[in-house]
Amino acid sequence: MARVYYERLDEEATAALAIESSRRRAHTGMILVFEGGPLRTPEGGVDFARIREIVSARLPELPRLRQKLRRIPIDGHPIWVDDPEFELDFHLRHSALPKPGHADQLCNTVSRIASARLDRSRPLWECWVLEGLEGGRFALVFKIHQALDRLEGADLLRAILSADAGRTEVVPVRLSARPAPAPVELFVQDVLRQWNPTKRVLKQAVRLVRQPQLAARTVQDQARGLLRVLGYRLRHASRSPFDGPLGPHRSFSIQTLELETVKRVRQSLGGSVHDCVLTVLTGALRRYLSDRHVSPVTVDLRAVAPVLSADESAARPWTIELPIWEPTPLSRHDRIHEQTRRLRTQTDAASGETLIAGSEWTASHRFALGARALGTLGAGQIAIVQTPGPQQTLHLDGAKLVATHGILPLQDASGLNVTVVGYAGGLFVMFNADPDLGIDVRALRDALADELSDLIGFVQGRGRLLRAVGAVPD
Repeated sequence: MARVYYERLDEEATAALAIESSRRRAHTGMILVFEGGPLRTPEGGVDFARIREIVSARLPELPRLRQKLRRIPIDGHPIWVDDPEFELDFHLRHSALPKPGHADQLCNTVSRIASARLDRSRPLWECWVLEGLEGGRFALVFKIHQALDRLEGADLLRAILSADAGRTEVVPVRLSARPAPAPVELFVQDVLRQWNPTKRVLKQAVRLVRQPQLAARTVQDQARGLLRVLGYRLRHASRSPFDGPLGPHRSFSIQTLELETVKRVRQSLGGSVHDCVLTVLTGALRRYLSDRHVSPVTVDLRAVAPVLSADESAARPWTIELPIWEPTPLSRHDRIHEQTRRLRTQTDAASGETLIAGSEWTASHRFALGARALGTLGAGQIAIVQTPGPQQTLHLDGAKLVATHGILPLQDASGLNVTVVGYAGGLFVMFNADPDLGIDVRALRDALADELSDLIGFVQGRGRLLRAVGAVPD
C-alpha cells in the first residue's frame, strides 16, 4: 500500500495565504504572446487541443501543480496534499478576444482574469489560452498563488517552452495521486507527535550552525534594514497620487521598449540598464503628473525595486528615491545612479542588475523571487520589478514567443506597480493600477513611450555637443 503524503507550508507560504482578501490578491502571473505558426487553425483560431495535450504530457514533471491545500484539524495549519480529483480542464481554459484583438482588449481581458481569486479547494493555478489577437497571434495567461510559485516543480511555462522551433514530442503519461492521511491520523502525526518545544529550538540552532553564511546574511540584512530606517525613513514620506485604499478592480496596460535603444542611452549616460529603465520610468511619472496639473516638486515618490543576489538564490529590495522633481533626464539619471551605486556596494547584487539572462526560460522563477522580496509598501512607494529573461527566441510547439509581461499584485495602499521583463531584444513593461483611485494606465503607457523618445533625442544632442567640444581645429 502506498505511503500517505503531506507537506506543511512554511511561514512565508502561510503568510501569503493569510494576506489575501477581497481587495488584495496573492497571485503573480505572466502573459506570453505567440505567433500562431503551426498552432494556428484553418479558421484562424488556435489549436487548443494540441496545447492541452502538451501541458498534460508535462504534468508528471510538475507535481506541485497537482497539489491542493488542506488544514490540520484543530491546529489549522495548512498543508499540501496530492489532489486525487485533479482535472486539467478546470485549470487550462480557452477563450477569445473580441475583434480586432488589439493590446488594450488583451489587457482588459487579463485584468478580469487577474482580479479573480484562485479557488482554494483546487490546486492554486490557472492558465488561459486567449485566441483572436491581431496578426493571428494568441496569448497564454498564467497565474499562480505566491504560496505555490516558490516551490520547485511548479513552473509550467519553463516546462512547455523550448529553444527548438520544431514540434514538441508528446508521450501520454497516466497520473496517480499519493494518498493523504485521514484527519485523525494527520492530527496525531503532525500535532501530537511533533509537538516538542525543545526539539523545535534545537532544530533552529542546528540549521544556523550548518548554514552560517545564511545566518550571517540574515543578521546583515536586518542591520542594513535598520540603518535604512534610521537614515532614510526618518523623513516622513508624503502620500502620492498613486496611494489610497485598494478596491477590487485592476487595470493593465503594456508597452515594449527595444533593448538596444535602452543600451544606447545607457552607454551615453552611464550606469546600468537597470538605472536607465528607472530613469525612463521616473520621467514618465513626471510627465503623467504634470499632465494632470500635479506639480512633481510637491510629490515624494520612491520605488521599491527588488534586485537578484549574485547567486540568484534570493532577491533584496532596494528603496530608491525617484527624483521626479528634477527638470532634466541627466539630473534624474545621476541621482538614481548615485543611489544604486551606494546600494550596490552594500549588497551582493547581480552584476549590473542585468535584464539579460541565459537561454532558458527562468523569468517565472526570478519574477517570483522579486515579488516575494517586496515586503510592506509605505506611503509614497510603488513596486518596480525588473526581471531578466533569455535573449534566445523560445517556442511553444513551434509557435514563436514574441512578447512576455509580468503580473504583480497590488498591495498595501500602493495603487500602482510596474513590471519589466527582458526577453529576445525587448523590455516588456506592464503597468498595473487600481482604476478606482483614478489612475490611467494607458496615459502612463503613452508617457513612457514619449519619455524614451525624448531621452533618445537628448542623448543624441548631448553626443553632438560632446563631439563638438572635443573636436580638434584644423
